[in-house]
Amino acid sequence: MKTNHIVNLGDNIYQIELVDRMQQGRSTGYFIDSEQKTVVEMGASVSVPRVLAALEELGVAPAQITYVIVTHIHLDHAGGAGLLLEKLPNAKLVVHPRGAKHMMNPAKLIAGAKQVYGDDFDRLFTPIIPIAKERMMIAEDGMELAIDDNRTLVFYDSPGHAYHHFVVYDPVSKGLFSGDAIGISFPWLKETFGVDFYTPSSSPTQFDPEAMSATLRRFANLDVEQIYMTHYGRHADAQRIIAENIERTNMYARIAEEAYAEHATWEHVAERLRRYFHNELVKMGVPENDPILKTFEFDIQMNAKGMFHYMETKVRSQK
Repeated sequence: MKTNHIVNLGDNIYQIELVDRMQQGRSTGYFIDSEQKTVVEMGASVSVPRVLAALEELGVAPAQITYVIVTHIHLDHAGGAGLLLEKLPNAKLVVHPRGAKHMMNPAKLIAGAKQVYGDDFDRLFTPIIPIAKERMMIAEDGMELAIDDNRTLVFYDSPGHAYHHFVVYDPVSKGLFSGDAIGISFPWLKETFGVDFYTPSSSPTQFDPEAMSATLRRFANLDVEQIYMTHYGRHADAQRIIAENIERTNMYARIAEEAYAEHATWEHVAERLRRYFHNELVKMGVPENDPILKTFEFDIQMNAKGMFHYMETKVRSQK
Protein backbone atom coordinates (compact mmCIF):
# COMPACT_ATOMS: atom_id res chain seq x y z
CA MET A 1 0.00 0.00 0.00
CA LYS A 2 1.41 3.36 -1.00
CA THR A 3 1.69 6.07 1.64
CA ASN A 4 2.58 9.74 1.67
CA HIS A 5 5.51 9.10 4.02
CA ILE A 6 8.16 8.72 1.29
CA VAL A 7 9.63 11.43 -0.96
CA ASN A 8 12.01 10.62 -3.83
CA LEU A 9 14.69 13.31 -3.61
CA GLY A 10 16.73 12.11 -6.58
CA ASP A 11 20.27 10.70 -6.54
CA ASN A 12 18.75 7.46 -5.15
CA ILE A 13 17.93 9.21 -1.87
CA TYR A 14 14.48 8.86 -0.31
CA GLN A 15 13.11 10.92 2.55
CA ILE A 16 11.03 9.02 5.14
CA GLU A 17 8.61 10.86 7.42
CA LEU A 18 9.26 9.90 11.05
CA VAL A 19 7.15 10.40 14.17
CA ASP A 20 8.57 12.95 16.61
CA ARG A 21 6.68 13.70 19.84
CA MET A 22 3.74 11.97 18.15
CA GLN A 23 3.69 14.71 15.50
CA GLN A 24 4.25 14.91 11.76
CA GLY A 25 6.52 17.47 10.14
CA ARG A 26 9.17 17.34 12.87
CA SER A 27 11.63 14.62 11.82
CA THR A 28 12.79 12.77 8.73
CA GLY A 29 15.01 9.80 8.11
CA TYR A 30 16.63 8.92 4.80
CA PHE A 31 17.26 5.81 2.70
CA ILE A 32 20.12 5.65 0.18
CA ASP A 33 19.39 3.01 -2.44
CA SER A 34 22.96 1.96 -3.18
CA GLU A 35 24.73 -1.37 -3.50
CA GLN A 36 25.26 -1.29 0.27
CA LYS A 37 21.77 -0.10 1.13
CA THR A 38 21.82 2.50 3.89
CA VAL A 39 19.38 4.07 6.33
CA VAL A 40 20.29 7.44 7.86
CA GLU A 41 18.41 8.21 11.11
CA MET A 42 15.35 6.32 12.28
CA GLY A 43 14.21 8.44 15.21
CA ALA A 44 12.61 6.94 18.29
CA SER A 45 11.26 3.39 18.43
CA VAL A 46 7.78 4.64 17.58
CA SER A 47 9.12 5.45 14.09
CA VAL A 48 10.60 2.01 13.39
CA PRO A 49 7.37 0.58 11.89
CA ARG A 50 7.27 3.64 9.61
CA VAL A 51 10.85 2.98 8.43
CA LEU A 52 10.18 -0.72 7.82
CA ALA A 53 6.98 0.07 5.92
CA ALA A 54 8.84 2.57 3.75
CA LEU A 55 11.52 0.01 2.90
CA GLU A 56 8.84 -2.52 2.00
CA GLU A 57 7.09 0.00 -0.22
CA LEU A 58 10.40 0.67 -1.96
CA GLY A 59 10.87 -3.05 -2.56
CA VAL A 60 13.75 -3.42 -0.11
CA ALA A 61 13.88 -6.51 2.08
CA PRO A 62 15.13 -6.10 5.68
CA ALA A 63 18.07 -8.43 4.98
CA GLN A 64 19.28 -6.10 2.19
CA ILE A 65 20.15 -3.22 4.53
CA THR A 66 23.90 -3.03 5.20
CA TYR A 67 24.24 0.16 7.26
CA VAL A 68 22.12 2.17 9.67
CA ILE A 69 23.71 5.56 10.39
CA VAL A 70 22.85 7.77 13.37
CA THR A 71 24.35 11.27 13.37
CA HIS A 72 24.30 11.31 17.18
CA ILE A 73 22.72 9.37 20.00
CA HIS A 74 19.97 11.72 21.18
CA LEU A 75 16.84 9.62 21.34
CA ASP A 76 14.89 11.54 18.71
CA HIS A 77 17.63 10.46 16.28
CA ALA A 78 18.86 7.09 17.56
CA GLY A 79 16.39 5.87 20.16
CA GLY A 80 14.93 3.29 17.78
CA ALA A 81 18.28 1.92 16.59
CA GLY A 82 18.19 -1.20 18.75
CA LEU A 83 14.64 -2.07 17.74
CA LEU A 84 15.40 -1.43 14.06
CA LEU A 85 18.52 -3.60 14.09
CA GLU A 86 16.47 -6.46 15.51
CA LYS A 87 14.48 -6.30 12.24
CA LEU A 88 17.51 -5.84 9.94
CA PRO A 89 19.58 -9.00 10.40
CA ASN A 90 22.60 -7.98 8.32
CA ALA A 91 22.84 -4.29 9.20
CA LYS A 92 25.52 -2.57 11.25
CA LEU A 93 24.98 0.63 13.20
CA VAL A 94 27.44 3.38 12.23
CA VAL A 95 27.93 5.61 15.26
CA HIS A 96 30.25 8.29 16.67
CA PRO A 97 33.04 6.93 18.93
CA ARG A 98 31.68 8.92 21.89
CA GLY A 99 28.24 7.43 21.39
CA ALA A 100 28.96 3.73 20.95
CA LYS A 101 29.13 2.80 24.63
CA HIS A 102 25.75 4.43 25.25
CA MET A 103 24.18 2.42 22.45
CA MET A 104 25.54 -0.73 24.10
CA ASN A 105 24.29 0.37 27.52
CA PRO A 106 21.68 3.14 27.20
CA ALA A 107 21.08 3.58 30.96
CA LYS A 108 22.69 7.04 31.18
CA LEU A 109 21.03 8.08 27.93
CA ILE A 110 17.64 7.09 29.33
CA ALA A 111 18.25 8.84 32.65
CA GLY A 112 19.25 12.07 30.92
CA ALA A 113 16.24 12.00 28.61
CA LYS A 114 13.88 11.39 31.53
CA GLN A 115 15.18 14.59 33.13
CA VAL A 116 14.30 16.51 29.97
CA TYR A 117 11.00 14.83 29.00
CA GLY A 118 9.66 13.81 32.43
CA ASP A 119 6.36 11.94 32.39
CA ASP A 120 6.29 11.95 28.58
CA PHE A 121 9.41 9.80 28.30
CA ASP A 122 7.80 6.35 28.09
CA ARG A 123 5.15 7.46 25.62
CA LEU A 124 7.71 9.07 23.33
CA PHE A 125 10.72 6.78 23.48
CA THR A 126 10.24 3.25 24.82
CA PRO A 127 11.48 0.68 24.10
CA ILE A 128 15.20 1.49 23.96
CA ILE A 129 17.10 -1.70 23.20
CA PRO A 130 20.87 -2.16 23.73
CA ILE A 131 23.00 -2.98 20.70
CA ALA A 132 25.81 -5.53 20.75
CA LYS A 133 29.33 -4.24 20.10
CA GLU A 134 29.82 -6.56 17.13
CA ARG A 135 26.88 -4.93 15.36
CA MET A 136 28.45 -1.47 15.48
CA MET A 137 30.94 0.37 13.30
CA ILE A 138 32.74 3.37 14.81
CA ALA A 139 33.02 6.37 12.48
CA GLU A 140 36.05 8.48 13.34
CA ASP A 141 36.55 11.94 11.87
CA GLY A 142 37.37 11.65 8.18
CA MET A 143 36.27 8.03 7.84
CA GLU A 144 35.22 7.04 4.32
CA LEU A 145 32.53 4.43 3.75
CA ALA A 146 32.04 3.09 0.22
CA ILE A 147 28.40 2.15 -0.25
CA ASP A 148 28.61 1.89 -4.05
CA ASP A 149 31.30 1.88 -6.73
CA ASN A 150 30.82 5.62 -7.26
CA ARG A 151 29.53 6.62 -3.82
CA THR A 152 31.78 6.98 -0.79
CA LEU A 153 30.33 8.72 2.25
CA VAL A 154 32.65 10.86 4.40
CA PHE A 155 32.12 11.33 8.14
CA TYR A 156 33.00 14.60 9.88
CA ASP A 157 33.19 15.04 13.63
CA SER A 158 30.74 17.86 14.36
CA PRO A 159 30.74 19.14 17.96
CA GLY A 160 28.55 22.05 18.99
CA HIS A 161 25.15 20.47 19.41
CA ALA A 162 26.69 17.40 21.05
CA TYR A 163 30.16 15.91 21.39
CA HIS A 164 28.93 12.57 20.03
CA HIS A 165 27.82 14.07 16.71
CA PHE A 166 29.05 13.55 13.17
CA VAL A 167 27.77 14.83 9.84
CA VAL A 168 27.86 12.67 6.71
CA TYR A 169 28.90 14.07 3.32
CA ASP A 170 27.52 12.46 0.17
CA PRO A 171 29.59 13.41 -2.91
CA VAL A 172 26.94 12.25 -5.38
CA SER A 173 24.31 14.75 -4.24
CA LYS A 174 26.89 17.16 -2.78
CA GLY A 175 24.76 16.94 0.34
CA LEU A 176 25.28 16.80 4.09
CA PHE A 177 23.19 14.56 6.33
CA SER A 178 23.37 17.06 9.13
CA GLY A 179 21.50 15.70 12.15
CA ASP A 180 21.33 18.73 14.46
CA ALA A 181 24.70 20.26 13.53
CA ILE A 182 23.46 22.69 10.85
CA GLY A 183 20.28 23.86 12.49
CA ILE A 184 16.64 22.95 12.23
CA SER A 185 13.80 24.15 10.02
CA PHE A 186 10.06 24.51 10.43
CA PRO A 187 8.07 23.14 7.47
CA TRP A 188 4.73 24.47 8.71
CA LEU A 189 6.17 27.99 8.55
CA LYS A 190 7.24 27.41 4.95
CA GLU A 191 3.81 25.98 4.05
CA THR A 192 1.90 28.87 5.64
CA PHE A 193 4.01 31.93 4.84
CA GLY A 194 6.67 30.72 2.40
CA VAL A 195 9.34 31.52 4.98
CA ASP A 196 12.55 29.52 5.43
CA PHE A 197 13.69 30.00 9.02
CA TYR A 198 16.82 28.13 10.09
CA THR A 199 18.02 28.24 13.66
CA PRO A 200 20.60 26.34 15.73
CA SER A 201 19.59 23.46 17.97
CA SER A 202 21.02 24.17 21.42
CA SER A 203 19.14 21.57 23.45
CA PRO A 204 20.78 20.24 26.66
CA THR A 205 23.36 19.35 27.73
CA GLN A 206 26.38 19.75 25.43
CA PHE A 207 25.59 22.93 23.50
CA ASP A 208 28.83 24.80 22.83
CA PRO A 209 28.46 27.84 20.55
CA GLU A 210 32.20 28.19 19.93
CA ALA A 211 32.46 24.56 18.82
CA MET A 212 29.27 24.88 16.76
CA SER A 213 30.60 27.93 14.92
CA ALA A 214 33.86 26.11 14.16
CA THR A 215 31.92 23.10 12.86
CA LEU A 216 29.80 25.31 10.62
CA ARG A 217 32.85 27.12 9.24
CA ARG A 218 34.37 23.75 8.39
CA PHE A 219 31.31 22.83 6.36
CA ALA A 220 31.35 26.19 4.59
CA ASN A 221 34.64 25.07 3.00
CA LEU A 222 33.16 21.89 1.50
CA ASP A 223 31.68 21.49 -1.97
CA VAL A 224 28.15 21.26 -0.62
CA GLU A 225 24.91 22.24 -2.34
CA GLN A 226 22.17 20.78 -0.16
CA ILE A 227 21.51 19.75 3.40
CA TYR A 228 19.49 16.75 4.51
CA MET A 229 18.19 17.82 7.92
CA THR A 230 16.65 15.43 10.39
CA HIS A 231 14.51 18.38 11.53
CA TYR A 232 13.37 18.72 8.76
CA GLY A 233 13.84 17.62 5.18
CA ARG A 234 16.14 18.41 2.24
CA HIS A 235 17.17 22.05 1.64
CA ALA A 236 19.10 23.59 -1.23
CA ASP A 237 21.25 26.75 -0.96
CA ALA A 238 23.45 25.06 1.62
CA GLN A 239 25.96 27.87 1.94
CA ARG A 240 23.26 30.38 2.85
CA ILE A 241 21.89 28.02 5.49
CA ILE A 242 25.35 27.49 6.95
CA ALA A 243 25.97 31.25 7.03
CA GLU A 244 22.62 31.92 8.73
CA ASN A 245 23.39 29.30 11.35
CA ILE A 246 26.79 30.84 12.07
CA GLU A 247 25.14 34.22 12.57
CA ARG A 248 22.40 32.81 14.81
CA THR A 249 24.82 30.66 16.80
CA ASN A 250 26.75 33.80 17.65
CA MET A 251 23.46 35.47 18.59
CA TYR A 252 22.52 32.52 20.82
CA ALA A 253 25.81 32.94 22.69
CA ARG A 254 25.16 36.66 23.12
CA ILE A 255 21.58 36.11 24.31
CA ALA A 256 22.74 33.45 26.77
CA GLU A 257 25.44 35.72 28.21
CA GLU A 258 23.18 38.76 28.54
CA ALA A 259 20.16 36.91 29.89
CA TYR A 260 22.21 34.94 32.41
CA ALA A 261 23.80 38.16 33.69
CA GLU A 262 20.33 39.68 34.19
CA HIS A 263 18.62 36.68 35.85
CA ALA A 264 20.33 33.30 36.13
CA THR A 265 17.31 31.16 35.22
CA TRP A 266 16.53 29.18 32.09
CA GLU A 267 13.10 30.83 32.00
CA HIS A 268 14.70 34.23 31.56
CA VAL A 269 16.91 32.89 28.79
CA ALA A 270 13.74 31.53 27.19
CA GLU A 271 12.05 34.93 27.40
CA ARG A 272 14.97 36.59 25.63
CA LEU A 273 15.08 33.83 23.01
CA ARG A 274 11.31 34.05 22.50
CA ARG A 275 11.66 37.77 21.83
CA TYR A 276 14.46 37.07 19.33
CA PHE A 277 12.40 34.43 17.49
CA HIS A 278 9.41 36.78 17.36
CA ASN A 279 11.41 39.72 16.00
CA GLU A 280 13.17 37.59 13.37
CA LEU A 281 9.93 36.01 12.15
CA VAL A 282 8.07 39.31 11.97
CA LYS A 283 10.94 40.76 9.93
CA MET A 284 10.53 37.79 7.56
CA GLY A 285 6.84 38.53 7.03
CA VAL A 286 4.99 36.61 9.75
CA PRO A 287 2.19 38.85 11.08
CA GLU A 288 2.41 40.16 14.64
CA ASN A 289 0.42 38.00 17.09
CA ASP A 290 -0.19 35.27 14.50
CA PRO A 291 -1.01 31.97 16.26
CA ILE A 292 1.83 30.26 14.39
CA LEU A 293 4.30 32.07 16.66
CA LYS A 294 3.15 29.86 19.54
CA THR A 295 4.18 26.70 17.65
CA PHE A 296 7.84 27.45 18.37
CA GLU A 297 7.44 27.23 22.13
CA PHE A 298 8.82 23.69 22.52
CA ASP A 299 11.96 24.59 20.57
CA ILE A 300 12.38 27.88 22.42
CA GLN A 301 12.20 26.21 25.81
CA MET A 302 14.44 23.30 24.83
CA ASN A 303 17.03 25.61 23.28
CA ALA A 304 16.91 27.95 26.28
CA LYS A 305 17.58 25.08 28.67
CA GLY A 306 20.66 24.15 26.67
CA MET A 307 21.84 27.76 26.53
CA PHE A 308 21.35 28.08 30.29
CA HIS A 309 23.30 24.86 30.90
CA TYR A 310 26.11 26.21 28.71
CA MET A 311 26.28 29.34 30.87
CA GLU A 312 26.15 27.35 34.12
CA THR A 313 29.07 25.23 32.92
CA LYS A 314 31.01 28.27 31.72
CA VAL A 315 30.57 30.13 35.02
CA ARG A 316 31.60 27.09 37.08
CA SER A 317 34.74 26.64 34.99
CA GLN A 318 35.78 30.24 35.71
CA LYS A 319 35.64 29.85 39.49
